[in-house]
Amino acid sequence: MIPPLSARVGHDAAVRRLKGLSEQLAQVQEQISTGKKLQKPGDDAIAFARIATLRRANDGAEVQRKAMDAASARLSASEVALAGIADLAARAKELALAGRNGALNAGDRTVLALEVRELLAAARGLAEARGADGEALFAGVGLAPTFTDDNEGLAVWAGLGLPPEVATIGRRIAAGIAGPEAFGVTAPLDPLAPPPDPEVPPPPRQRNVFDSLAHLADSLEETRPLFFDAAMDEAIAAIDDHVGGLAGAQALLGARAARLEAETERLDRSQLEMKSSLSKLEDTDMTEAIARLDRLSVVLEAAQASFARVSRLSLWDDIR
Repeated sequence: MIPPLSARVGHDAAVRRLKGLSEQLAQVQEQISTGKKLQKPGDDAIAFARIATLRRANDGAEVQRKAMDAASARLSASEVALAGIADLAARAKELALAGRNGALNAGDRTVLALEVRELLAAARGLAEARGADGEALFAGVGLAPTFTDDNEGLAVWAGLGLPPEVATIGRRIAAGIAGPEAFGVTAPLDPLAPPPDPEVPPPPRQRNVFDSLAHLADSLEETRPLFFDAAMDEAIAAIDDHVGGLAGAQALLGARAARLEAETERLDRSQLEMKSSLSKLEDTDMTEAIARLDRLSVVLEAAQASFARVSRLSLWDDIR
């Protein structure tokens, strides 16, 4: 006997309801097991697109963060090396002032000159310092060595261009300082200048910090009084200028490091907000999901029992 149409409709509706409850229960179980609220775009197309956008933004922020961390490490290493050279220059200034004292004899000044040459060697070593990435700190974007010696025996910068930069929001920050900016530049000799007079001290010459240290050592060993006085006055003035220049370079590195630190903090806050938004969109709220799982289990069990009871009903059941 074919059941009435209304009975078939009710039966089909009950089956669909049981199927829907089972699917909801399975979905909640999957959300709990994976920890993800959305499994496929069809679950919530708008939320899924938003998640994809946030993930791309977060991946870009991670790349920028690595670049900023590398730049910060390079700046820190540059500050340490530059501070060491500044200390050496300050010591050289003390030796220069002591050597200018007329009470010292030639032997005493020779001892001072030996220490100055040791300071020069240490300064040249620090100028070749490298960062954690193995790149020369003061060579700009060039390769080591940072300084080489020319035909006169003078220290010549062998680097290239400006130091690497890291991009931040609306600005680019240099991750270091180039050799000429930190240590000065030695002016070349004028090829048209008349030959030096052996009886007259040569005019002052602009030198970088390394050539100034070498000049100071040579000046301390000068035996001609007129030449000694002129050379020492020039050396003391030059070293004094370098002490100030190195302090300025340290301040510049400190300012760049502070700007980079501020940008890093901003990026951290931005990433925290992105991760929070991602978590709200895709992570399962375990408390809510477990409570929903319990409710669905109870409802499904009751629906199954009701469906089974209704499906068994017949006239003979009512008679008994």
